[in-house]
Amino acid sequence: MDLIVISALIVALVGVASLLAISLTRTRRRFKLLGRIARVSDEAGSLPDTLDAICEILVPELADFCMIDVVTDGRVRRAATRVSPGGDPEHERLLAERKPSTPERMVEDAPGASLEPRFFERMTEADLREIAHDEGEDLEFLKGLGVRSAITVALRARGQVTGALTLGVAWSGRRYRRDDSQFAWILAGRVALALDNAGLSSDLERAERARAEIAETLQRGLLPPPLPHIPGWSAAAVYRPAGAENEIGGDFYDAFPVAGGWMLVIGDVTGRGARAASITAQARYTLRAAALLTGDPLVALATLNRALLARSDSALCSVAAITLGENSEEPVRLAVAGHPPPLLVAGGDVTEAAGAGPVLGAFADSDWTIERRQLAPGQQVVIVTDGITEATGPGGRFGEERLRAELAGAPSPVLAVQRLEGALHSFTEGRLDDDAAILALAPTSPCQGSDLSPPPRQPVVAASAPGVGHG
Repeated sequence: MDLIVISALIVALVGVASLLAISLTRTRRRFKLLGRIARVSDEAGSLPDTLDAICEILVPELADFCMIDVVTDGRVRRAATRVSPGGDPEHERLLAERKPSTPERMVEDAPGASLEPRFFERMTEADLREIAHDEGEDLEFLKGLGVRSAITVALRARGQVTGALTLGVAWSGRRYRRDDSQFAWILAGRVALALDNAGLSSDLERAERARAEIAETLQRGLLPPPLPHIPGWSAAAVYRPAGAENEIGGDFYDAFPVAGGWMLVIGDVTGRGARAASITAQARYTLRAAALLTGDPLVALATLNRALLARSDSALCSVAAITLGENSEEPVRLAVAGHPPPLLVAGGDVTEAAGAGPVLGAFADSDWTIERRQLAPGQQVVIVTDGITEATGPGGRFGEERLRAELAGAPSPVLAVQRLEGALHSFTEGRLDDDAAILALAPTSPCQGSDLSPPPRQPVVAASAPGVGHG
């Protein structure tokens, strides 16, 4: 008798151990599955890619087929469908095209509404009629699936129902139990998080594309135009923005006629992005408007200084202005406000052509002076922004000494700009930390024809010389 009892106990223990082993294996598989879904959430890419990755995890591991529906403005649409091997290949297409039958209580998400899973442990014809859209074609299609069990759970993120997940088993012979329904509820939280992250990522991508498009449009409007033809003068300029092409920088140059001659300006505002763009636009058009009205560079600088001080934010701008008379035999007038000093290039000699006054936007009582320089044929004035001298590369800082060495002996503004631009590109290996602009100007001799050097690259290089098509 004792042997019989002992044997029975052993059999019972073996049975319990087997059940525990099965339960432990199932638990491990479920945790592994949740971990895989979590990784999808952490690595969320586009929403379609995330949907596809989730379906690949769930089918056939947990279901013979699954559908993910999303709720937008109270409407439910099917976003993803997956059917495992063994089912009719046509079923995936038909399920993808089928109108979702998500419970209304999940879609409406009304206060007090139950978000308990909809669980069919043993799918009956009455159950199929409950979810079918009609008594004809749709009901026959559902019958043809041969569904044994199905679970639909709400996907809830940030306090709102964002969709629903439906899992079903059929041709594999499996059947869901009550604990499977409870696990599906837990699983839905992970799936909802992954889809929410992917949706946020998609929203951010759309916002970034819109931001980039706006920035690009602004930059196109703020890019310096080609220099006009200035009788008796040869001029060249270049602007190179730092970073991505659609980032808006703060360097600028401009050239326009004024009473009794011409004015050329080059400037640099603090910062980058939209704020720098607004200051750049204000600086360019304030200088131009004031100069056109008065023809006086000092008035133009003072007007811009007042405008910058009137801003609610702190806005600083450095400017160098060159005023030309009606012919190239008159001295050029130079006015500098906080800008790197203009350089006089005379053959191999490179010297400062003017000193610098206070930066614009800093002090209300600032004043500036005009310095006059008579340029002989073969001499030129070159002005750069500090993005040139402060540029860094493997060799350290570009610096003032290298700047002057590159300009020494440059025979014309076009060649001076091209030589300096090429040296800067090589030194920085094409990676600028700050915007860079160069403006060069020289008188033309009566016998000088066209400049035979190749035209600068467009759209950020402009040159004006006899025979060059910018006039």
